[in-house]
Amino acid sequence: MMTLSIVTTGCGRVQAAEDTPQIAIAKILATEESAWNAGDSVSYADEYTEDADFINIRGQVFTGKMAVQQQHARIFAGPFKGSSIAIVQRKFDQISDSAVLVDTDQTVTKFVGLPPGVVESAPGTLVTHFKYLAIKQIDGSWKLASGQNTAALPN
Repeated sequence: MMTLSIVTTGCGRVQAAEDTPQIAIAKILATEESAWNAGDSVSYADEYTEDADFINIRGQVFTGKMAVQQQHARIFAGPFKGSSIAIVQRKFDQISDSAVLVDTDQTVTKFVGLPPGVVESAPGTLVTHFKYLAIKQIDGSWKLASGQNTAALPN
């Protein structure tokens, strides 16, 4: 159950209290997980800034929210069609009032194949370590400005 705090201002307006950075990032990660599991590239990319940098597990660089969305549309229609992801936050570092670094471990299962050069971490499983830079926007919301995904190779 989530609780919404209400703050009243001196102007007679009522506004929702701003989430802590930890809560805001947890919500972003939950949206990323839900969007991936639904194969929804638009919702997945909505968590990124317009000028975001995204480096995938193959080392390919994508610049901008639209490029993130297009790449995820391709993989959701291809090797990761019908796949499932579980995202676990491993580390959270607030480096300023408006920037955080977040490390996650992401486990993908139920994929139909893997992109060229990517191998399973274990049979039927792909584990990756994903580092995000999230920044606070002028409106108080948080967005992902950068992300780098690295496949965890089998021992």
